[in-house]
Parts: sequence; C-alpha cells; structure tokens
Amino acid sequence: MIAKWISGAACIAFTASNATAAPFPERPIRIVVPTAIGGPSDLCLRAVADVMRADLGQHIVVENITGATGNIGLERVGNATPDGYTLSQASAGNTANLAARPKAAFDILNNMKPVGKVCQASFSLVVAPGLNVKTVEEFIRHAKTQQGKLSYGSIGHGSSQHLVGEMFAAAAGLDMIHVPYRGEALVAPELAAGRIHLMFMAGAKPFIDGGLVTGIATTNRDTWAPIPQLPPIGKTAVLPGFTYNGWNGLFAPKNAPDAAVRRISAALVKALADEKVRAVIRTLGNEPGAGTPEELAAQVRSDISNFRRIIEQRKLNIPE
Repeated sequence: MIAKWISGAACIAFTASNATAAPFPERPIRIVVPTAIGGPSDLCLRAVADVMRADLGQHIVVENITGATGNIGLERVGNATPDGYTLSQASAGNTANLAARPKAAFDILNNMKPVGKVCQASFSLVVAPGLNVKTVEEFIRHAKTQQGKLSYGSIGHGSSQHLVGEMFAAAAGLDMIHVPYRGEALVAPELAAGRIHLMFMAGAKPFIDGGLVTGIATTNRDTWAPIPQLPPIGKTAVLPGFTYNGWNGLFAPKNAPDAAVRRISAALVKALADEKVRAVIRTLGNEPGAGTPEELAAQVRSDISNFRRIIEQRKLNIPE
C-alpha cells in the first residue's frame, strides 16, 4: 500500500512538474495597440510581429483599441489574465499623459511590466517658413525679440509634443503660446500659413519634403538617420545637451510570469535584428529599439520624471 501511494505521489509530482515546465507560448498571443490602424507605431509593431510569429511558433493577433488617450486599450490589458498571452503597446504619449493627468491616466509605471522597446523616434523642430530662420540659434534670437507673441503647436494638452515644447521654451528662456490641435496633419498647414510658428513633430519628414514647414533640428542625441540634414539641438552652442526621444514598446500585465516576458522579449530582440524589419522601421521615420525589459523600464522612469519636472517648473495647468 505504501509503495503504491509513493508511486502515485511521484506520478502526480511528475505530471505537475511537466505542466509547470510547459513551453511558452502554447497558444496565440494578443497584442492591443491603443492607437489607430496605419500610424507609424502600429506599422512598426506589425513589422516586428510578423517575424516574432516564426520565432515563437504561434500566431500574434494585433488588435487596435483606441479611445481616452490610449487608456481604454491599456486598461483592458492591465486587467487581463497575467499569463503573458495578452500584451499592449504603449508609447511616450502614455508616460506624458500619466505625468500630466495622474488621476485619469492608466498607470503603466506601476500596473504594467515592460517587455521591450519596439522603436524610438526623434522629434523634429520645425518652424513656419515665413520666419526665414534656418537654425536653432536664429529662431531663439528672433523669438527673444517677440516674447509672448510666438506660438507653438502640439497634438493636445499634456501630449509629449506639448511637454517637449515647454522643455525647449524653458531651456531657451522663451515665453511662447501653446496651441493644441488634434494631430500633426492639422498643424502643418497652420505653420505653412504662419498662423503658428513652431512645433516638435514626430512625423515631420513628409511636411518638410513638401515644403509646408522648415525643419531646423532634431531632438536626437546624434544625427537622426531618417532626416540626416537636420542637426541635433543638443549639439548647438545655445542648447547643449538638449535631447529627447519618443518611443513605443510592449508591456504585459504587472503579474505576468518573468519567464514569459523574457521569451517574448527574446523574440522581439531577434525580430529587431532582422534587416528587413529595420528597413521598414526606418522607412517610417523611426529607429529600432533594443527590445529588452531593462531599456524600456529605464525609458518609462526617465520620461515620467522629466515630464513631471517640467509641469511643475512651468506651472502648467493641464485639463483632465
């Protein structure tokens, strides 16, 4: 009887061990994108997902769930079963929203687990062609003679474009008027007509190429490969060290298994090393991320700290 009990217990233990050690993933993975289909962040993710499918051996279903500045999609993933099979993409827009609206925004810092950065972007500093300025130095010199009269656009109160615009104004000692819009495509003709004067754009290249705006610099630390003719702001004599990069990356629910997160991250790293994927990402005006949890976690902490600092420093009153 004892021998039979020991044999049965060993069998149960072996079965449990096998279940625990089952390879991940065993079924399709769902990734929620909290932005519209066809935007740069959506297309970057779809490019890496195609390669990740082959490495993971499972389908990856990409679903766009928009609304409430990305909060609806993020909340659905944050409340999903934390098993690694439901992920979300988030971006600098979400860290800006969290810093600007801590009571209303979904808290990706404390309620999500970073998987890896998919891509990063540089903002391009663009100005109205009618200003006839070609450099950061020229713009600042002109703006200081027009304190309180020049305006800059963004895609909304508390957006990363808004907060980077305030960082620039603070660093340069400028007083400018913030004018929010519902997208960069709406700002470009306003700049072309001279109704506003400056913007930090995430997707400036087509507007620069089309002559609607004048590009004068980027926020990247070094020359930005997709728009190499624009110098980095941080390497100018007037604003040394000024730098900021937008980004988007994958997150899992807070309690997702570390092993699952590492497996997905490894597949993402492999996809980001694929030259075809890298070419697609660069065509969209971005650069590939590193794909690791550590890089993404550091980016989120840095964003929130910097955004909170500028909101406090500039005494910004951002509507909920």
